[in-house]
Amino acid sequence: MLRRILIFLVSMTAVVLIAQLPIFPLIVEVREMAQGGESLTQEWRFVPLPEFYDSARFAQSGWLETTWNNYLVLLVLNHAGLIVLFLGVRSFLSKIFENR
Repeated sequence: MLRRILIFLVSMTAVVLIAQLPIFPLIVEVREMAQGGESLTQEWRFVPLPEFYDSARFAQSGWLETTWNNYLVLLVLNHAGLIVLFLGVRSFLSKIFENR
């Protein structure tokens, strides 16, 4: 029982620490003002998950619905990656502890 709790805690800690790394894709809209007029472009950046949440909240309140839909797709992909990571770390640690 103690092993399972330890494996769960270490796996969760790994996921939380990895969520702080700038590895999650984010769509950023960039406005540029020039004499010829204004241009609006979108670019991809990699950010930590908390920054992704902040940008998604802003996009939900102020941007077009299509941009918000893009954020939802990225949100699902980012979280699916974290779930796979959690399951992988848990499986890896379980195999290590079973061999002892």
